[in-house]
Amino acid sequence: FTKSAQFPFHFWLPGAMAAPTPASAYLHSATMVKAGVFLLARLHPALSHSSLWFWSLLLAGGATMLLGAVSAFRYHDLKALLANATLSQLGILVMLLAFQGKEMVTAVVVGVLAHALYKGPLFLVAGIIDHATGTRDMRRFAQLGRALPWVTVAAVLAGVSMAGFPPMFGFLAKETLLETTYHFMEYESFWLGAVLTGLAAITGALFVGYSLTMLWETFFRREATLTGLQGDDAKAAHVHHAPPFGFVLGPLLLTLIGTTIPFVLTQVEEVLFSSPASSILGEEIHLHLKLWHGFTPVLMVSLAAIATGIGIFFIRTGLRHLLEQAPASLNGVYIFNRINDGVYGFATWVTRRVQGGTMGQQLSIILVAAFAMVAAGLLITFRSGTVSSLAIIWTARPEIPEAIIALLTVISAVSTVRARSRLGAIISLGVVGVTVTLFFIFFSAPDLALTQLLIEVLTVVLLVLVFYRVQPDRLLPLSKLRKARNLVVAVAMGLFGFTLVLLSNAVQIGESISQYFLYYGVPEGKGGNIVNVILVDFRGYDIMGEITVLGIAAVGGYALLRAPRLQVLRRRLRSQMARMGQEPAASQLGEGEQQS
Repeated sequence: FTKSAQFPFHFWLPGAMAAPTPASAYLHSATMVKAGVFLLARLHPALSHSSLWFWSLLLAGGATMLLGAVSAFRYHDLKALLANATLSQLGILVMLLAFQGKEMVTAVVVGVLAHALYKGPLFLVAGIIDHATGTRDMRRFAQLGRALPWVTVAAVLAGVSMAGFPPMFGFLAKETLLETTYHFMEYESFWLGAVLTGLAAITGALFVGYSLTMLWETFFRREATLTGLQGDDAKAAHVHHAPPFGFVLGPLLLTLIGTTIPFVLTQVEEVLFSSPASSILGEEIHLHLKLWHGFTPVLMVSLAAIATGIGIFFIRTGLRHLLEQAPASLNGVYIFNRINDGVYGFATWVTRRVQGGTMGQQLSIILVAAFAMVAAGLLITFRSGTVSSLAIIWTARPEIPEAIIALLTVISAVSTVRARSRLGAIISLGVVGVTVTLFFIFFSAPDLALTQLLIEVLTVVLLVLVFYRVQPDRLLPLSKLRKARNLVVAVAMGLFGFTLVLLSNAVQIGESISQYFLYYGVPEGKGGNIVNVILVDFRGYDIMGEITVLGIAAVGGYALLRAPRLQVLRRRLRSQMARMGQEPAASQLGEGEQQS
């Protein structure tokens, strides 16, 4: 949607018209803005059966179609008018991709090519006029057709095609659009199809109105209006020098191709239309295009749109004045900036609420958020029937050593909470880790036990080093409300973790690979501990990569400590370790500093 400038992300496209005109002709009529349409067309076979796809493309495309056509009347700048006309055409293409069937794909492929063959020349014409007169403001133009005859020919042919007058290529594009909406009205939904057909007809009438406005005010009007202009701009524009014919050759060739195609449809429809249509639908189809289908309801609607558009041309001044009175709050850039400011304001408010307190408060918020997200996922899982019950496996009565270790774990956990000093809390927390290590040993998991023990030792040492210098060495008193909150969060997270462990036994992911490890663990890995075999043999390269990462981190840390700029830090660390009674380590650190 954003790439193809669909509502509500449409406002960037008119502002992109500051690029040189050849770039605008290339990017905004044929390539860049069509990239989003191309992606939607490629995704159409896979997603077109979804109601979300239908309504998203229908609403966004329909809104962009109508908004671009109306907005084109607000501008006196040639490129701005063409940019908003491009918005409308892109909305038409996106809206068409919401439908299915042969009528839809016909309208898309015809609309893409027709738009490129009339909008490209018009952008080039705007650039030629800007180069010849020094302005693109239509209010300053009068009878440019006499001074720029070949430019006028190219502009008229392209403008008439954009308006959808028969027998131009643009007329065929408008016919296929109306045919799609009318077919939907007949065979799918009458009222929705009628509304869409009406909106397409209104858009077609607006196409006629601003196309005639552009041609008349630029090439055929006798006198410049100069309304709303001041200073040097309040003068009629004159052609300072006529462009060479090579400048005009490009738009003339494009308009010639666009004018010729409707008369040779039989010869070119297989290459230009049937092949891309087959790519969109994912199946081979053959289109049979022709200009004349007889007096059909679609033709009547098309002729009514042309007549209405001619009427709009005669009331263009009042319509422009009405559109210019629109409040700034309806401007896309204004709305985007307000939304952007609102997002930043909300983010600032959330940051102050979430990260403005103590570390304990921040940790509580993180835990509660994680609990809420995972709990919501579990609720959905239970409702879907993926996991119907907790997998509780009852084993034999625990032995006395196991019961003692469990009791010691509980006592250590309570001591951690009830400790009056940070050092006491750290020691109690370390005891909890050691008791978990003993459980791993009892249940034949020496690798996990060794890992747990190393982590606990390192954690205790680091925490002691960090908190030793934090004064005072006692825990700050907490209010009863905060204690109650911490208790609720702690109990909830404990029960939550316990429940997740039980649920993990009920979910088997990758059963085939599990059986493979069990079957080949002993004969191939030559080990009775399947976890060790997986880590050392089956995941050997993975573990080697992890060891490499740790080694790189260790080398980086060593290099930082050896850096001359960190001598002060090393002295502080050495003195701190010496005060803690680790004189050998401190002396070694000092020797390393002297060597450096």
